[in-house]
Amino acid sequence: MSNVIHLSWEYPPWTVGDLSRRLKALLPALNSLVPISLVVRADRDGTTQMDGMKVFKVGTSVRTSPNFIAYSQALNIELARGGSDAIHGDPGIALVHAHDWISSIAGTYLASYFRMPLIISVYSTEAMRARPPLNVLNRGIYDLEHYCFQKAEALIVETEGMKSHLAEQYKPPGRVEVCSSPEQIHGVYRRWLG
Repeated sequence: MSNVIHLSWEYPPWTVGDLSRRLKALLPALNSLVPISLVVRADRDGTTQMDGMKVFKVGTSVRTSPNFIAYSQALNIELARGGSDAIHGDPGIALVHAHDWISSIAGTYLASYFRMPLIISVYSTEAMRARPPLNVLNRGIYDLEHYCFQKAEALIVETEGMKSHLAEQYKPPGRVEVCSSPEQIHGVYRRWLG
């Protein structure tokens, strides 16, 4: 089976919120089923082995910004750069898997440029986090999520409730798969990797 590149803005020890914990529980087990390369935001550029995976660390030139959209775009430039390095360094990578809306932007760039399938894991959405009516910042994040979800071949969620939410709020054209285990995610991968 081909390799999968995962993109995330956090993975231990680079923790911002709950995503780091979720990925720490998921990715090592998934890596036992299919080889994974992980691209993650870090303090500086570098490559290392963690939890059996090859990890491409990308340092970010913008550490903080009063404009969160500007910060997320700068972060995505770095994630796309690191992802491109990973793909050029491993011709076996054949699928892009992004986690959360921030990383899905870089995932969409990479999948389009390298002509690979894109899968996005969705843990929450701006439509859930913000209270209507959406302000300009919330609307910008919602629109970025919507765009990336439309480009993905599949979205992976953990619950039927999230699947229903996506169908109602975002109307993705691709499949929305409820996966609660690494084996189920691996089953989704096999549709594109054989």
